[in-house]
Parts: sequence; structure tokens; C-alpha cells
Amino acid sequence: MKLKKIRCRKKVREPRFCFKTLSEVDVLDDGYKWRKYGQKVVKNTLHPRSYYRCTKDSCRVKKRVERLSEDPRMVITTYEGRHAHSPSHDQDEDGHSPSHLSNFFF
Repeated sequence: MKLKKIRCRKKVREPRFCFKTLSEVDVLDDGYKWRKYGQKVVKNTLHPRSYYRCTKDSCRVKKRVERLSEDPRMVITTYEGRHAHSPSHDQDEDGHSPSHLSNFFF
């Protein structure tokens, strides 16, 4: 009896970056456009976790946003992957970019 070799491909994990921010709003402006695709109730906290994807067609970056259970004023934003494009440069009425965080992301 011969045994067949089974080839397994391991899924390559994208790099993750996590930021803690003191904020009253959940979603911070980082210069990219996001589409919400899910929300989940998290154990031991009253605040749900939200899931976002970059709206650019060729970009596969995901973002997860949740509140810290010990301190609800803190927002934890986790990015998975790297953007394959520059931030969207939507400008406000003054001609300035609304994002103050856009230099932190690739």
C-alpha cells in the first residue's frame, strides 16, 4: 500500500500594526477609505468590534476597531496588511488634507 504525499500550503499572514488612541469616536481618519463589512459582540465588554476593508480594488488591507474593556475612552485600531497605494487625498474646504495620521501608513 502506497501513501500519497499531501502538499499543504500555509496561509501567509499579513503584518499587523496596532494603535491605541484616546478618542470619543470609534473610527479615526487615517487618510484611506474603508468599507465596514462586519461587527461582532466581544466577551466581557459592552462595546462591539467592527471590521473594515480598504475600498481600493487591488488593496487587501483590513482594519479592526474596538474599545478597550478596561478603559472605554481608548480605541484599539489594528491594521492587517500594507496598502499598495497612497492615501486618498480628499481635501476639505481649506485645501488641507483631513488626515493627520496618513504619514504612518504605507
